[in-house]
Amino acid sequence: MDALFSVIGFAVAVVMLAIAGASAVLARSSDVAAAWRQERATVLFVVSTQRWRRVMVRVGGCMMAIIGVINLVGPLSRPEDSPARRIVGLGALLIGAALVWLAHGMSRMRLEVAPQVVFVSRGFLPPIRVELADITRLRPHVAHRYSGVLAKRGRRTAFTATSAMTGYGQLLAHLKAERPDLFGPGGFR
Repeated sequence: MDALFSVIGFAVAVVMLAIAGASAVLARSSDVAAAWRQERATVLFVVSTQRWRRVMVRVGGCMMAIIGVINLVGPLSRPEDSPARRIVGLGALLIGAALVWLAHGMSRMRLEVAPQVVFVSRGFLPPIRVELADITRLRPHVAHRYSGVLAKRGRRTAFTATSAMTGYGQLLAHLKAERPDLFGPGGFR
């Protein structure tokens, strides 16, 4: 029974990482991804989360995974330890694996801006092609703690960007140059 928690913890962490890898491979094999690869040379700039945020999440995940492994393997040498330590170790290992997975997804979440199109990469999902002509309105992103912008196509959100992202100022300048009709005297229309 002592080794069972360790085996389950490692198996679940490996399965989570395998799912992340498989979803990343499948996301890049779609038709939109093929068009994205062909037009990648025309990308002017990229809007993405700041690198230090992804690194901090990844480091925190690795530390949690190490703590989880220590708590899972430690009771094997000391059988008198409480089984609660193994449960805590399993939980820490799963949280660590989830944080590493989240950091990988954060590195793939970005907007790649070309002259008349924005490719929206949403983590492990295939990229979405958003033509600038299809954007019906821009709205301030008030639900986020950083100011930002929501681009709408009809009633659906095409993409969002916050001021904490690198390239946010370039995105607003590009949208203002390409689609001045979306901007009013005091901001967005």
